[in-house]
Amino acid sequence: MINLGKKWFGKGDEDERDLTDIQLGTMQLGDLVDYDLKTWEVTSCCIYDYDGFPAQEWQLSAAEEVRFLERAEEDGRTEWTLTQSIDATDIQEDVISAITSDEDPPETIHFEARAYKAVESDSGLQYDVGADGVADESAGREFVNWSYESKDGRVLFLVQWGERRVSVYEGEIVNEYSFTDFLPGGER
Repeated sequence: MINLGKKWFGKGDEDERDLTDIQLGTMQLGDLVDYDLKTWEVTSCCIYDYDGFPAQEWQLSAAEEVRFLERAEEDGRTEWTLTQSIDATDIQEDVISAITSDEDPPETIHFEARAYKAVESDSGLQYDVGADGVADESAGREFVNWSYESKDGRVLFLVQWGERRVSVYEGEIVNEYSFTDFLPGGER
């Protein structure tokens, strides 16, 4: 497996992080970033390894709000999504029963009067990234992920952890330039 920490979070054994050049893709725990008229703090980081194709995720918190910013690359194109956790029971269809009995959720699901169509499913391992910016490659958690999109560009992800635990995230594709004013965390 590749050294995910240095490649994705700009941290390595021989390098000291340049605090004057923090960018969206190099944020670490404790860093601050402005988005949508709020200052968000990076409260956790992880890497999803889709069979050798990594994606980064940062948990961002502002007061009581929590969002998940994910960066994925495919065919030389970078895509950013910003989502929030929703309750699986808020989806019109019973996705948990469908996953546990059929092993796959429905092709179309509905959330807040919006239809979402399945676009892909993947499986992989999730690795937490520590305060040092390095992924703990010995503690990967297996998951299965189903991605959905609505006609108006919203995204919804169903993630199965083990046999019965399912997490659901809903949000949108965002532009990197929408995030500004990066500041290093206080512990530096």
